[in-house]
Amino acid sequence: MPTDAMTKHKTTVKVRKSLWELFSKECKAASLRRDDLLNRTLPGEIAQLEAIQACDDEGERWIKNTWLDHCISANDVLQTAPLILSPDVLERMNAACEAKRVPRDAFLDCALSFLTTRLYEAVIVIKDPRTTLDIAHQLVGVLSDADCEPDDRDRWLRETAEGWGEKRNFVAMDADYYRSRLSYDKARVDSERLRFSL
Repeated sequence: MPTDAMTKHKTTVKVRKSLWELFSKECKAASLRRDDLLNRTLPGEIAQLEAIQACDDEGERWIKNTWLDHCISANDVLQTAPLILSPDVLERMNAACEAKRVPRDAFLDCALSFLTTRLYEAVIVIKDPRTTLDIAHQLVGVLSDADCEPDDRDRWLRETAEGWGEKRNFVAMDADYYRSRLSYDKARVDSERLRFSL
């Protein structure tokens, strides 16, 4: 009978050091094995990639040359990170990136950005189930205030949600996130070039 090590493949990716460290810390804080989590969650993210329009020749060149400019800050660096993925996940990811003409590292940057954003709330609660920092606790606090007038409650709910949103990366949670970051054609490239030249 094959062991887990025999049924998984090691690969390496280039990722933003800060993003990789944050994702790894979240996994550790939640007592999750990082590569196992990626094996479970990447198929859903690959499906998002498979749903976008493929880059044309101009778009493929553009994204290869600029994807880092859209996400890396001056004080961040790329690092090589090892991953151990199941053959099915690795093959599907490679095939989707090839079909959409998207660098695999650019796709993984998007996937990791989304996953760190989604995991954040769960990790806060796993680390301290009595925390008051998660959005659920904050909203329940407002909703359970029996002395609160309906207008005040609505305002406090809105303010609570807005305050929470200011601290989170909503961009990564947008339904159009993969398309906006990874799908380029000549017309969109021309538009981007014009915007950057202004």
